[in-house]
Amino acid sequence: MKTDKQLNALLYTIEQYPKIGRTKLMKFVFLVDLFVYNNCRETLLEDSYKRLKNGPVPSFAFANTDSSNEFFQIIKEPCDPERIIYQFSPTRKADVSDFSPRELQLFDTIIRSLKSHKTEEISELTHRFNLWKKVGNNEMIPLEDLKLDDYEYDDLESFVYFTDAVADAKQLDNLQNGDSDDYIPDDLVNLQLRTMCGEH
Repeated sequence: MKTDKQLNALLYTIEQYPKIGRTKLMKFVFLVDLFVYNNCRETLLEDSYKRLKNGPVPSFAFANTDSSNEFFQIIKEPCDPERIIYQFSPTRKADVSDFSPRELQLFDTIIRSLKSHKTEEISELTHRFNLWKKVGNNEMIPLEDLKLDDYEYDDLESFVYFTDAVADAKQLDNLQNGDSDDYIPDDLVNLQLRTMCGEH
């Protein structure tokens, strides 16, 4: 069932990033579906997206992370008149058996990116996409609008993979200062190949 699949993806994300807030959790769902749609012309987590002021919001994920339920205990604390801080505690372990190793690798990449960027930076990224610009507030975004143009996809990929690229560059620098001068990390090679081949 698609709902179970998405809930398990949310549980997995919270396990990997216990301090994740609600906005970043919504961005996780959106970024996963955006990447998969642009590579496979279908979404993985199968949500529908509404345009809100902070970017596209997944309807199912949003509805199921507002208050405690059988999957999450949720504590809400007012931060200011416009913001509420959400703290999520899973009530069960994520079942990732429906996800392939490649899909879990995508999850981990996006989670690392979410950890390294401020919420405002991630929202600003989504505001650069035509899919958000072309519809009115509170309107649903048509699924086919998730197809990015080449410039937007490069922007998405650069933003999400930046954290891993920096980590790989540091690792490479450390290795070059040691005995293994000819070693290049696989993640860096794969990222370079995708960029060179224009893989979307």
